Amino acid sequence: MATNIVIPDTVLKRINDLPKEIRIKFWEQIERLIGNPSHPGLRNEKLKGTDQWAFSITINYRATYIRDKMSIIITAIGTHKDVLGK
Repeated sequence: MATNIVIPDTVLKRINDLPKEIRIKFWEQIERLIGNPSHPGLRNEKLKGTDQWAFSITINYRATYIRDKMSIIITAIGTHKDVLGK
C-alpha cells in the first residue's frame, strides 16, 4: 500500500479549520489507512463512477482520496454531506 501522503494546500487549510478532536481523529485514520486500508474502522469505500475513495473520520466527517502504488492524495475533507453530497 502507498505510504506517501499528499495533502494539497487547500485541503490542509480545511483540515486546520476543523475542530481539534476531528483533526486528531483524521491523523489517526491516516495511520490506519497506511497500515491497513481494509481496517473496518475506516469504513473505506470506492466512490462509484470516480477514481476516488472515501474513509470515515467520525460518524459525521469523511475524507476522500486518490491512491496509486506510491501515494495517497487527500482530495477533500468535511462533513459527510459536504464531501459526498449525501
